[in-house]
This record gives sequence, C-alpha cells and structure tokens, in this order.
Amino acid sequence: MATRPNIKLQPNVDNDVYARLNEQAGYPAVTVGAALRIQNKGSLPVYIHEATASVEKDGGTTAPQYWQVTTEANAPGVIATCLVSEGVINVEVI
Repeated sequence: MATRPNIKLQPNVDNDVYARLNEQAGYPAVTVGAALRIQNKGSLPVYIHEATASVEKDGGTTAPQYWQVTTEANAPGVIATCLVSEGVINVEVI
C-alpha cells in the first residue's frame, strides 16, 4: 500500500482517525471498521481508543514516541488523543 501523509492531531480533542484519513486528497476512502496500524511520529504519547469518543487517557492504548498500535477490524471508530500539544501519527490501512 502507498504511504499516506502524516496526520497532525489537535491537542486535547478527539481526533477521528477515519475522518482524518478520508480528508486526505488523492487517496482511497477508508471505511469505518477497517483495521489500522498507527505509528506515533511525535514526541508525546498518543492515546488510541477503539470507540467513537475517547474516555480521557484511561482505557485506551498508549503509544509512546515511535511505537505502533494495531486496531481490530470492525471497531466502531478510532479516536486518537494527544494531550498538551499537537501530535503526529502515520496510519496504514491493513
């Protein structure tokens, strides 16, 4: 699969990963529920939640700098949250 552009995460908000992927011009649409491999490319931890809204920083998966998280197929949504300042992730649809 072609490498997609990095996604900048707004701080302290729920960043809908599927919506952010579908904003990328020139790439195929991604269906909600597709399995994803998410790499944290920023310096702060990113919290990944397989849900339509985050539950703060507790209950999701924490991805420290350069770590990858793989989401399950058929997740109802995927939210990425970065506290304090802007984060950066790269996402591969698998």
